[in-house]
Amino acid sequence: MNGLEVDTLRADTPGVAHCVHLNNAGAALPTRRTLDTVVGHLHLEAEIGGYEAAALRSNELDAVRSSIASLLGGRRDEVAVTTGDTAAWAKAFWGFVHGGGIRRGDTVVVDRVVYNSHHFAVLQAARQLELSVEVVGALSDGSLDLTALERALEHSPALLTLTHVPTHSGVVAPVAEAGRRANDAGVPFFLDACQSVGQLPVDVGQIGCDVLTATGRKWLRGPRGTGFLWVRRELVDVFDPPGIDTASAEWIEHDRVELLGDARRFEEFEQPHAAVLGLGAAVDQLLEVGIDAVAARIADVASHLREALDTTPRVRTTDGDRSTSGIVTFVHDDLRPDEVADRARAEGINVGVSSAPMALLDLPERGLDEVVRVSPHVYSTTAELDRFVALL
Repeated sequence: MNGLEVDTLRADTPGVAHCVHLNNAGAALPTRRTLDTVVGHLHLEAEIGGYEAAALRSNELDAVRSSIASLLGGRRDEVAVTTGDTAAWAKAFWGFVHGGGIRRGDTVVVDRVVYNSHHFAVLQAARQLELSVEVVGALSDGSLDLTALERALEHSPALLTLTHVPTHSGVVAPVAEAGRRANDAGVPFFLDACQSVGQLPVDVGQIGCDVLTATGRKWLRGPRGTGFLWVRRELVDVFDPPGIDTASAEWIEHDRVELLGDARRFEEFEQPHAAVLGLGAAVDQLLEVGIDAVAARIADVASHLREALDTTPRVRTTDGDRSTSGIVTFVHDDLRPDEVADRARAEGINVGVSSAPMALLDLPERGLDEVVRVSPHVYSTTAELDRFVALL
C-alpha cells in the first residue's frame, strides 16, 4: 500500500465503525471535518437565522469556488456551485442550446458509456431540434475508441460529450487525447467527471475540455445535494442557462435582465449553505492530503479487489483489461447482482448495482443486463475487501 496512514484515515471517518462501505461510487462516507462543518452551520442557522448565518459565513461560502478551482486547475470565476452533477449538466447543456451553440439539425457526438441522466437532455433536445445523435465507437470493453472519435469529429459536430469514468465500469477514458482531437477540430467538449473528480487527478488545462461537471457526494466525500460545473472563461458568454434568478443575473431595466459575466450565471439563489460549506471542507481536506496520494491508495485497494475476484469461483469481472479506477464490477454465475447486494448488506457490507437503464448504450452491447459495482475508497482495508470476497 502507498504512504497514506490507513488508521488515521479511518479514525477520521466515523462511518467505518458502523459498516463496510464499498459503495463510494454512489455516495462516500464523509470525514469528521465535513460532518462537523455541515452540522455546525445548521446549528448556526437555527440560532441566528438562515440569512444571517449566510452573511456571517459569506467569505467561506465564496471560498468554496476557489477550492474547487484549485482542485481542477482552473480559475475561481470559472466555477459554479450547484445542487448536483445532473443539475450542473442540465444548466450547461441547455445553456449551450439556448445560447445558440446547438442549432436545429446539428449533430451531437456522445460516447457509449454516457450516463442516462446526461443523455436524457441530449435526447430531449434531439426531439425538439431534430438533432442527429452520433454514438462514437468503442472497444470491446466499452472504452473510448480514439480512431472512431477522430472520424466522428471530421463531420464538425456542434458538441462532443464524453465520460471520464462511467458509472458502471472501472474504465478510465483517455480524455486528454480526446481533448486534443476535439480542440484541433474546433468542437466544443463537455466532460462528465462525476466518477473521476476526487479519485483521480483532473486538470482541465491538460484535458482541454470546455465544460466539466461533477458531484460532491461520491469520491470527494462531500454532502449529498452538492455539485459543481467548470466552464472555460473564454466561452462563458456563449451560455444562456435556464432557470436564472437573482444569483445569476441582474435586472437592468424593467424589460431586460443581464446575465453575470462569469460562471455564477449557472448558479441559483437557493442553495443548501450547510452542504455547500461541507463540500468546501471536503475539497480542502483532499487538497491537504493530496489527490496523487488518494489516487494511489484507491488504485491499490481496487487492484487488490480485482485480483481477488479474478480467482473466485463463479465470479467474472466485467471491467476489461483497461480498468484502472476505483470502480470494480462483476457478475456471479448463481446470483443476480441485486441478490449479491442484498446478501452483502445483511452482513453489514455496502455495494452497488448498475443496471442497463443506467447505461443503455453499453451494458446490453456487452451482453450484460446488470452488474455488481464495488467501489472502495482510501479508508477501505484489504481485510474488508477479503471479507466481501469470502462472502461470495
